Amino acid sequence: MAIDTLLVGGTTNCYIVYDDDKNGFIIDPGAEAEKILAYVKNLGLAIEGILLTHGHGDHISALNKVRDALGVKVYMHKDELENFLSQSPQFVAMLGGELPNKNPDVLLQDGDIISFKAGDVKVLFTPGHTPGGVCYLYGDTLFTGDTLFQGSIGRTDFPGGDVAAIMESLVKLSKLDEDLKVLSGHGFATTIGTEKRMNPFMRQIL
Repeated sequence: MAIDTLLVGGTTNCYIVYDDDKNGFIIDPGAEAEKILAYVKNLGLAIEGILLTHGHGDHISALNKVRDALGVKVYMHKDELENFLSQSPQFVAMLGGELPNKNPDVLLQDGDIISFKAGDVKVLFTPGHTPGGVCYLYGDTLFTGDTLFQGSIGRTDFPGGDVAAIMESLVKLSKLDEDLKVLSGHGFATTIGTEKRMNPFMRQIL
């Protein structure tokens, strides 16, 4: 199993996850569709789906082109649909992308298991940054989107943000295995244990 990080749009982590047989999936195609598609092609990957941690423009602006080119389903939490559909055209255009041209194919709920050839992905509902934000648990790795960062958390001052909700989400994450590797939507890798010890927001809820 491999997890490759593509930095797109200057600050957003897009993740390409794949197994030894080249089956894989993409998390958060935030910008630069051509870069993402070229990477997939160069590795000879068979992409099975696109997972969205949330619907902000810097995580979805390459979605149309990537989805259309690969012909795969898009997965997102059901409570994120309104946010997904209400993005600023100017912000998405600034990232070189387009507003979503259709809804996600699969609307998720907390605890859902997405079964790919590359392995099972568990959905953890973690609202706060947005109403329908999620983390994805894959093996020993947790993709946290903009819920949890190294040393910080996602902003709650955008429409749909909720301070109380994101703190509850942190409580949920704090109960996971401390050795879990955390890969977030922006910034560097960390672990649950490190964030419990060092992240001031996590420390508030322990």
